[in-house]
Amino acid sequence: MKRSRSFAAVCAIGAFVMGFAGIAAPSHANAPVPFATGGATPSVTARGSAPKLRSHHRTPNAPIVDIATDPSGDGYWLAASDGGVFSVGHARFRGSASHVALRSPIVAIAATPTGRGYWLVASDGGVFSFGDAHYFGSLGSIVLNAPIVAIAPAPHGRGYWLVASDGGVFAFGRAKFRGSAAPFWKNGSVVDIAPTASGHGYELLVSDGAVFSFGNAPRLGNPTRGAAAVAIVRSPHAGYWVVARDGRVVATHGASNHGGSRVSLSIAVGLAPRSDGNGYWIATVPPGPPAPANSGLGRRIIYSISAQRVWTVEANNSVSHFWKVSGKFGLPPVGTFHILSRSVYTYVGSLRLNYMQRFYQTVRGGWVGFHGIPLRPDGTPIESDAQLGTPLSHGCVRMNQTDVKTLWDWAPMGTTVVVLP
Repeated sequence: MKRSRSFAAVCAIGAFVMGFAGIAAPSHANAPVPFATGGATPSVTARGSAPKLRSHHRTPNAPIVDIATDPSGDGYWLAASDGGVFSVGHARFRGSASHVALRSPIVAIAATPTGRGYWLVASDGGVFSFGDAHYFGSLGSIVLNAPIVAIAPAPHGRGYWLVASDGGVFAFGRAKFRGSAAPFWKNGSVVDIAPTASGHGYELLVSDGAVFSFGNAPRLGNPTRGAAAVAIVRSPHAGYWVVARDGRVVATHGASNHGGSRVSLSIAVGLAPRSDGNGYWIATVPPGPPAPANSGLGRRIIYSISAQRVWTVEANNSVSHFWKVSGKFGLPPVGTFHILSRSVYTYVGSLRLNYMQRFYQTVRGGWVGFHGIPLRPDGTPIESDAQLGTPLSHGCVRMNQTDVKTLWDWAPMGTTVVVLP
């Protein structure tokens, strides 16, 4: 295979490509790993009959992204984006993916009906099973149009559904496909799924609070009345709870309301119902720096040309990363795009570009994407890290080598990219 030596206004035309990214394979239990300092400490608020439970964990290594109830007793699990799982109360640790070389971050956790196991799902569709949770398949061999954002178990734990941010639904095991929002919904990202008690339907929650119903799921409308939403959970008795980004909880279709989180300036990541249906726990995390205004909703990358900055935003609209970059004024155009192809490294002439993630193609066929600062054949960069924040590229978005690897791990194929002026 020959390397392309051509150089154009953008940084990858006819480039030599090595090592396309794959999907993480399922894994099983690992020994628990204690928290280390360096992350943000989550808060869990107990409401109704849910008891306040003391956590002995220290600050996590990575952001907490979800919470799941132990159906067998008073307890819950918290899942972190690096695959860490942290048990609280009567919930028992069944393993984690923290020692797995994840290709994409963990985005959700779901418990088995017995409480003796759970599944983790990554944004690339990789599924990891622990305890008595059976592995029914993943999306490892599929190139997704949009990242996976949630997982929900089928009745009796005999399967599960995965849902993507574009509303696509994927059924495994005895979970039945009842429809998806992908063909017709374009306004906002889907952030969660909640099956009915029978498993003959499910609700899909959109980031603006709208709920789409499929199968025998009741129509819920927009419980948050347009406010940003992060989670929907079926009550063990009747109805559903919808969790707003600010920690408020809206009870609908017969569910009892016990109030929301009262942690000031926090961002909700999920809700775990108590098995009696008369209470729940709400997990929240401290906010990161705010995302720019008018930059959309849902899980996305934001690139500001004028600011020469990149943000990564989670499904609950909290900012998880923020970096200085070097791009070019006037390219790419302002708009909404998606990651269309990825290469572990590529060449333009003799320059090596690490972790290329392409999202825009020019009329002349050139690609614009995120990549590490180009490296000369001797390994030295053509630009220093200190120069990031100024527009020095030929059109692509140059990043620190460590930062671009973080973005690579965070953003699978199909991830939304919002380009601002």
